[in-house]
Amino acid sequence: MIGHLAGERESPREARRLSDAPATGLPRPSASAPGTSAASASAARDVAGVVVRVVDGDTVELRRSGSLVRVRLLGVDAPEVGSCFAGDSTARLRELLPTGSAVRVEYDTEPKDRYGRHLLYVWNARGVFVNEALARGGHAVGELHPPNRARHPQIAAAADAARRAGAGLWSGCASSPAPRPASSPAPRPPDAPAAPAGLPPGPPAGVPDVDCSDLDGPVWVGDADPHRLDRDGDGIGCDSR
Repeated sequence: MIGHLAGERESPREARRLSDAPATGLPRPSASAPGTSAASASAARDVAGVVVRVVDGDTVELRRSGSLVRVRLLGVDAPEVGSCFAGDSTARLRELLPTGSAVRVEYDTEPKDRYGRHLLYVWNARGVFVNEALARGGHAVGELHPPNRARHPQIAAAADAARRAGAGLWSGCASSPAPRPASSPAPRPPDAPAAPAGLPPGPPAGVPDVDCSDLDGPVWVGDADPHRLDRDGDGIGCDSR
């Protein structure tokens, strides 16, 4: 079933499809697996919006019915802006999602993250599953975003194939990132430095990856930096955009 970024009048066929939606009103994700025909996959989604801007390698802004929404691609994690291969990942996403092109999307269990970003699987106008394509080309690593698991096996398999082939960032960076498990950060040792006064804590692990573009300013990450926001190793993330 299809997740719409904004509501619109439903046809009788759509109404029947939405009758099985959960109590939140969000459609359930389709259960199509790799190998599903393009025709049936297309029938299981609906046009969701138009690409306004690619923010980075895993974040894009869409416009739907006059509203601008920020989308975080589910199941992948692209390099943070300024780090190795970030420019290549962003360029690849711009190729897959050109400005002004239409997209189709699919929600999973959780429609948004704590930052208000829509969590989506995205297909471009050519029918390419963008999340999987980024992972398969080595432009992003696979990452599980609980409770959103519907297409994780498909994306993870693509990421593993890219790693084995040394595609993209897997050979393009001296130290390639490994997929991060969704878990709580390890407890800090008793002598861990305290955050500077007035500096808010960084986002915790276990949520879809956050980039500096999602935050209002610098944050304290200390020794634990699950989202790789601290590029200069001083314990403060997003202080050198």
